[in-house]
Amino acid sequence: MKVMASFAGPEAEAWASLTGALGLKEVRVGQRWSSPAGAPKFSGVVEYSTENPYDALLRVDQPGPGIAALGAFNCGGPSMVALGFYLYGDQAPATVARETPLWEAWFQKHFPAGSAEGGEG
Repeated sequence: MKVMASFAGPEAEAWASLTGALGLKEVRVGQRWSSPAGAPKFSGVVEYSTENPYDALLRVDQPGPGIAALGAFNCGGPSMVALGFYLYGDQAPATVARETPLWEAWFQKHFPAGSAEGGEG
């Protein structure tokens, strides 16, 4: 499952908006983390995080076992923010079917088309 949105500002602002909205702004490698209220259930341990380029990798146990990759990048115009889940196990297809609409709605709320503010966060 992958969700993406455009962001009218530079990559650094897109990254700050994404990590702020997910409560990941101050989380460091090795730390356990859970999504804040208002976001779909998402938790795990930060395995990798960098701001050059702007991306992170988390080992997740919610919404199911797997990994999540998130990042902000320039597309030759607007910046983009993205979150991809790679879930494992027999329940992965059902989890993806259930969670995809939740994450799509969350991205639409926090990153309305062309917004430099990134919506609520």
